[in-house]
Amino acid sequence: MPLIGAIAGDILGSRYEFANFRGSPEELVIFPPGAFPTDDTVLTCAVAKALLDARTPEGTVDHENFQSLIAPALRKLAGDHGSAGYGARFMRWVLSDDAPAPMSFGNGAAMRISPCAWAARTPAEALELARIATLPTHGHPEGLMGAAATVWAINAFRANLAENDIRREWAERFGSLGPLPKLESLTPPIRTDLSCRGTVPLALEIALQSRSYEETIRRAVALGGDCDTIAAIAGSIAAGRHPVPQTIREKAIALLPDDLRRIVLDFAEAFPLPPLS
Repeated sequence: MPLIGAIAGDILGSRYEFANFRGSPEELVIFPPGAFPTDDTVLTCAVAKALLDARTPEGTVDHENFQSLIAPALRKLAGDHGSAGYGARFMRWVLSDDAPAPMSFGNGAAMRISPCAWAARTPAEALELARIATLPTHGHPEGLMGAAATVWAINAFRANLAENDIRREWAERFGSLGPLPKLESLTPPIRTDLSCRGTVPLALEIALQSRSYEETIRRAVALGGDCDTIAAIAGSIAAGRHPVPQTIREKAIALLPDDLRRIVLDFAEAFPLPPLS
């Protein structure tokens, strides 16, 4: 169930986005009372729905069709789930069909992008799908790079790329987003940073330093800041290598509204996980 990596991280962090958790990662409850799927989950499902609708009978994605479907899918699900916690500029775009594409560099580009990694047949295709999915709302170069870096990281984890190779490739390909941070130098709760630059390198570093999916999302939320989005991105990356525990999968699925649950299940069926070539 590919999308659960991002979704479970988002739901765990939802309870602490505006009142950051104080304590060790091990003390976090999965999932605490009041946890819910935020805009991160809704828009992840919107990208997944557009990919599903652009799927050909052969199981590939028609890129031109996906390009025509992505903006309506984002608007549709955001409108259907209007209280999920979207940014003001994004909602202005949602509510106006002829609004120009925002030149955003926000972390919303990365939080929703994981379906592109799982639907693609190759790493190169994953990057192209990510570009298509990002352009309607995050046209700034750092927004596009944040989405690309997240998809690349998921596939690096899927390919079981060595940590040193991931760090080297990050510096070569995505270093303009900033270096991977030293987690030991951060004092929780960290300040909220809604940019790709302030979120994606951090999420990757958390995933690199964690030994399991659950450890990844616990550490992400315990750091504070925009913790639901950090955990959604870190969780999507970690799920490329580590299985999501069954109890977490089941709890996350149970917390989804019916329409989003259907998308998650349909996506898992439509896009099985062959090895990336």
